[in-house]
Amino acid sequence: MRPARLFAAALIAAALASAARTDEVKTDLHGSGTERIMIEKADPTTAGTFDGTWMYVSHDARVAIWVRTKDRAPQLKLQYQSLANPEAFETDWDGRANYYMLETPVTFDLKLQKGTPDRLTGTWFWELKKGTGVRRETADVVIYRTHYGRTFLIDFQNYESTVTSHGKDNTFRAPKIWNFLKVSNRELLWDELPF
Repeated sequence: MRPARLFAAALIAAALASAARTDEVKTDLHGSGTERIMIEKADPTTAGTFDGTWMYVSHDARVAIWVRTKDRAPQLKLQYQSLANPEAFETDWDGRANYYMLETPVTFDLKLQKGTPDRLTGTWFWELKKGTGVRRETADVVIYRTHYGRTFLIDFQNYESTVTSHGKDNTFRAPKIWNFLKVSNRELLWDELPF
């Protein structure tokens, strides 16, 4: 019965989110013809709190973020599960994880730098090294609640994804945002999430 209630809550939050105001941001990425790709960023809200369990799902991955306040400072833990390959990890409450993917060491760090009750900022660093090859993602992140406090947005500012192969860097820069849905005010287990 609990998954049905969580699913219903997700549907209600999605309906509310579609009614809230968003701004479109034009990118430098080419769309079809002479069009540019647009991304939508919802307006920030002061409603709600960060504390609780949040989830994000795309065609590539499932992500859960747990936020708690300890000694009046926000702490964040993230769990990632790829849907395209065997990559999966969970960070500590400082947003750090060192793990292996197919016997290759990987470092992940989502470091919160400062924040207010309504806005968090930090850095994103994700690196896999194998021999001379490297896959690295970096960004400055801004996290804020949207849509009546039931969703939050991670805005990956200055996002870069670099793959180094045979001594040559291939770097991709693009605007990137992830929209998370709040599924609980408490810290749910991964198995309790309605993925």
